[in-house]
Amino acid sequence: MPFPAPLLRALAALGLAATAALFGGCNSTDAAQGQAAAEATAAPAPADVRYDAVRVTATQPAQSLSLPGELDSYFQTDIMPRVSSYVKALHADIGDHVRRDQVLAELDAPELTAALSEARSKQSVTQASFQASRGTYRRLRQTARTAGAVSPLSLDQARTQATSDSLNVVAARAHYQAAAQMAAYLRLTAPMAGVITERNAAPGALVGPGGQSTVPLFRLKQLSRLRLRVAVPEAYVGDIHQGAPVQFNVRTFPGRTFAGSIDRVADNVTPGTRAETVEIDIPNPQEQLKPGMFASATIPIKSPKTSLYVPKSAVVSTAERTYVIRVVAGKTELVDVQKGDENAGQVQVFGPLKAGDVVLKAGNEEIVAQQPVQVALVGR
Repeated sequence: MPFPAPLLRALAALGLAATAALFGGCNSTDAAQGQAAAEATAAPAPADVRYDAVRVTATQPAQSLSLPGELDSYFQTDIMPRVSSYVKALHADIGDHVRRDQVLAELDAPELTAALSEARSKQSVTQASFQASRGTYRRLRQTARTAGAVSPLSLDQARTQATSDSLNVVAARAHYQAAAQMAAYLRLTAPMAGVITERNAAPGALVGPGGQSTVPLFRLKQLSRLRLRVAVPEAYVGDIHQGAPVQFNVRTFPGRTFAGSIDRVADNVTPGTRAETVEIDIPNPQEQLKPGMFASATIPIKSPKTSLYVPKSAVVSTAERTYVIRVVAGKTELVDVQKGDENAGQVQVFGPLKAGDVVLKAGNEEIVAQQPVQVALVGR
């Protein structure tokens, strides 16, 4: 049955109202979601990352220092030819034990041999001339005892000739000795007892000035007596004195301890390492210890003082400086320090620090001065 016209108009108006309400609700939902996203974007960032920090501690250091050292021969020398020559024969090689004045090598230089022969011949000639002129002068002087037998002029000439020939003999002898000395350089001998550790030429090689002038023919080291060199940090220089006992060990003989005493103190702090070198003489009659071995030396110190310690990871070392990062009032400070002894992950530091200062446990170069940071104190 057909609906009346007024009823149809009423139904149409109701449908339009429902459609408008539906679209209005959708728009309200989108607006609410957009506002929530904006609020989330504008929300503050999470708090800054917290750095682990520790306090600087003050403790009594050990009454002895454990420092690395190196063994070296008491005497060592490079044996190099003094004249340009060829290697004729070698009588020693690497590892050979030689005695003092033992011949190590023979060299060949024909010009020196010829010069020696010439000097010897000249000496013989001048000696013969002197003997002849001296004999003549003596005979004339004997004859001159007879009045009028020899003129004074002839006697003076004979005396002058004998004197001249005697001076020629002196000059020829000196020339021969110089030539003999040069020829003696063709025999290389050991200046001391020791062991050959290097040989850098073979028979037939040209050595000396004009040859392998920068490379020694042999390197000789003394093994019966060694030196132990140890670098003592500047902070302990005042506690080191000559005659102090020293104990050390080497990896070659685990569990074995060697002993000595400080024989020499350099009395000079090396700028590059900020350390003073001390030397300990080590008798080595059995030649068990070798030059070049690394040693771990224990040196007693006189009067230990209270020292400051931080974790080893707290110290930042660059090419320009060594420092720790101290935190004061929430900001960083880069404090220059010098490192000392290390023990159980802790390192001794010297600088403008005091016990109780807060430093970052793990320092790094990316943290700069006056940077705001948040820290959390942790154990060591």
